[in-house]
Amino acid sequence: MQFFLKITFYFILIAGIGCNTLEAKDNQSEGTIKFYTDVTCFKMLSDQGVTYTQLHFFSERNQFTFAPKDTVFIAGFTVRVTFTDVSDPKSIFEKQWTMNIDDNITADDTAKNIPIIFENSFAVKPGKYKLTILIEDENDKTKTGNYSEEMDIPDYAGKQLNVSQIELATQALKGGNNDDMFVKNGYTIFPNPTKFYGSNLPRLTFYSEVYNLDFEEGGANNSYVADFTLTDEAGSVIKEFPSKTFNKAGKTAIIIHSLNIISIQSGRYNLIVRVTDKSNKKIAQSKKLFAIYRDGESIYETQAEDSFFKDLDAQGAVRAGNILTVFGRADDSKIYSQLELEGKKKFLDRFWKERDPSPGTKSNELLMDYYKRYEDANMKFSTPNREGWKTDLGRVYMVYGPPAQIEKHEFESDKRPYQLWYYFQLKGQPAQTIFVFADLAESGIQQLLHSNARGELSDTRWQERVAK
Repeated sequence: MQFFLKITFYFILIAGIGCNTLEAKDNQSEGTIKFYTDVTCFKMLSDQGVTYTQLHFFSERNQFTFAPKDTVFIAGFTVRVTFTDVSDPKSIFEKQWTMNIDDNITADDTAKNIPIIFENSFAVKPGKYKLTILIEDENDKTKTGNYSEEMDIPDYAGKQLNVSQIELATQALKGGNNDDMFVKNGYTIFPNPTKFYGSNLPRLTFYSEVYNLDFEEGGANNSYVADFTLTDEAGSVIKEFPSKTFNKAGKTAIIIHSLNIISIQSGRYNLIVRVTDKSNKKIAQSKKLFAIYRDGESIYETQAEDSFFKDLDAQGAVRAGNILTVFGRADDSKIYSQLELEGKKKFLDRFWKERDPSPGTKSNELLMDYYKRYEDANMKFSTPNREGWKTDLGRVYMVYGPPAQIEKHEFESDKRPYQLWYYFQLKGQPAQTIFVFADLAESGIQQLLHSNARGELSDTRWQERVAK
């Protein structure tokens, strides 16, 4: 079997993540020809006894030997893929094909590291296999690359709700001829066999399929929900993305989605796609390992040795969580609360690093300031029944810092105790920002009644509430 490989438009998307970006890891080959490979399995609708298995490949033009032909240069390589049944080594499935690189290439172009991406499909019985791949240069038989791994081919023949394996992609476009490479179910899915994302690919694009949805034409609850979560390799939740609800068109569906990962630091992560069928509340999920890599960062070190949180204990984790409640978003606190201690350390490192006003220095001044505000709020505003940071006074103090001026009214006969805090030149706020607190129940606890700060409670009739 022979193919002619045309290097076309989209390969520039992963320029910069080449075969020599990192030393061989996980899905990269060994030998003189470097390539990455990724495997994705789907349900074979026409044959319940086998699984539709796709292999995606990434290499580069300069890995191969070019020979002159007329006025241009051509190269070629042979790919041999072998699936060996682990339980029965005599049971072997093998496929071989040759691909030619023939795209009007000049002598000057032969040494360029232009990406080469291709795929091939196999019908494999479910089971545990040793996958072996050999790529051999057609013009120089001494140049080869080889890759092997043990893998499970899943069985999708059952009737339970199921989610296919996840195909990582650089982009997905609607349309395409079903006979063309990369086309699935009316979409062109450009694969990313490197599994690397980062500065050049700030969005994690992927394709997956859902099987055995509970579907009835015109029935109630004919929809399903997909949740998307990133975890580290240990399983600690790093980020939860907004869910998406899809209407069912039948018992089978496809999920094509893209997640913004620009704020996630270099490291190795799992993408988890979880599907909930709203008709019967059944749940299924699939998981895929990938890496984020940016120049100057390590994908294997997600916590610096001089981390502020490296010695965090259980009590310190509670304090850090309290501060996060005030300064983070609701979903930040939710994620943090679900993590084990080591996961909390990594989360805090990442959260505060992203907010460091002077990342070139060893100390995070903003973090230090917020910790001091937290301690001050507890010291100044705590009551017998409530910690200071939980009070309105404490929260405002933590968020905005000490006020420039405080005006207290505690002993006026016709008014309940109240006080005004004044801030000047707060970033993004009015030139003079005011907060009004009052002890309406005269219990010693003052609550926020009014502020002209953006995003805060506003009640211009606060004086009426203060009056006795």
